[in-house]
Amino acid sequence: MCYHYRMLRPALRPTHSLPEGYALRAAFSARERRTLLLLNLAGLALLILFGWRFAALALRLRPLDAAAALSFDFSGAQLLSAVIVVLLLTGLMLVLHEAIHGLGFWLATGARPTFGIGRGYAYAAAPEWYLPRSRYLWIGLAPLLVISSLAVLVIAFGPPVLIGPALLLAVMNASGAVGDLWVVYLLLRQPPGALVCDRGDEVRFYLPQPPPPVDSP
Repeated sequence: MCYHYRMLRPALRPTHSLPEGYALRAAFSARERRTLLLLNLAGLALLILFGWRFAALALRLRPLDAAAALSFDFSGAQLLSAVIVVLLLTGLMLVLHEAIHGLGFWLATGARPTFGIGRGYAYAAAPEWYLPRSRYLWIGLAPLLVISSLAVLVIAFGPPVLIGPALLLAVMNASGAVGDLWVVYLLLRQPPGALVCDRGDEVRFYLPQPPPPVDSP
């Protein structure tokens, strides 16, 4: 008995139906409490890391203006104003982040994406589509790359009054992308022929499977 195995050609375009020969290989679910807790802890670590890195970058690009933006006054009116700004920026960040994901899904599939809110997270998804690994990688990383780049441009060239909000937006977005970064890490461990189905609260990875063994003539 011998094994005749030929890797199926990777799907090059998003598809509504799972190609023949593909099977579920792995999945990531945000509905699991343990997973959500670990992501929140990792997000806190990223908040500190990206806060340090973006602040250092701002001080290098605009030393005087960035130093002024990073100085905090915790007196009554100033504190209330800071809280309101943080809340507004959090809402803006969530809308921008998921809108960029949604735009990526729409450009890839030509269909309207799905948006939703879970326990402690928001999402954009394409639950009826199977996307090639390479396209999904860009969709997963797009909000981090786009929002970070725009924030750095504002920090470098924008008016001084926008440096603080741009810093906050960049740091919150980068730390909030912890789930995206984890999914990208898992996907990078899959071969190029992998397909991805994003259901919002769960991301599934599918791989071509070898055919059953065939008896030698």
